[in-house]
Amino acid sequence: MVPALSEAAARHATSEARARAVLAFLRLDHLADDYARSLSGGQQKLLELGRALMLKPRLLLLDEPFAGVHPRLLDQIAEHIRSLNRDGYTIVLVDHNLEAVQSVVTRVMVMARGRKIADGPAADVLRDPEVVRAYTGTRVH
Repeated sequence: MVPALSEAAARHATSEARARAVLAFLRLDHLADDYARSLSGGQQKLLELGRALMLKPRLLLLDEPFAGVHPRLLDQIAEHIRSLNRDGYTIVLVDHNLEAVQSVVTRVMVMARGRKIADGPAADVLRDPEVVRAYTGTRVH
């Protein structure tokens, strides 16, 4: 609730209702009374997303939302990202899990050593020889 309470005219009851709605969207409502530290790594990632959503942003910047997450929760996080995008959120996502990234985006920009090496449709970029070389150290023939 804390992010929503930062708004000048925020009321506790309104913020609590919003927090419960966000938790329900993220399928964390059954954990509403638990401490964040007691949640799994994936549940904590979902809670981080929920804190951002409490501010009703137009743009979400997601840094490594898939890092260290159990595959089952990874799929759930990806599903939420796709849903938010369909609902009109603009999302900038940075992650090294290229398979998960490809499951949620239509456009990928890849950087290596501080410079852009590829930009375009996910399937094309992830087959780009320079991208493969940068991330695997091998050549594509």
